[in-house]
Amino acid sequence: MERDCLISHGGANFLREKLFIGSDKFKVHVCDQCGLIASNIDKNITNKQVYNCKFCNKNSTVSPILIPYATKLLFQELMALQIAPRLKLN
Repeated sequence: MERDCLISHGGANFLREKLFIGSDKFKVHVCDQCGLIASNIDKNITNKQVYNCKFCNKNSTVSPILIPYATKLLFQELMALQIAPRLKLN
């Protein structure tokens, strides 16, 4: 039983490392209210990046998450076809 657990967890971690961590990890900011990708508007006075959601309003909160770059490209292509994929954050 322990051997099976080690094999299954080892396989899952190996796939996560090869397909996500080692290849194309990408940081994206997601609106907490609507779940869509937020846009980068500009740097503020303290030289930090400011993100806002152009779909909700300018005062919505955004959260950074890590997704594969290919997933980000897929989401952008779906949004170009008027399909809005939403990411629900806790």
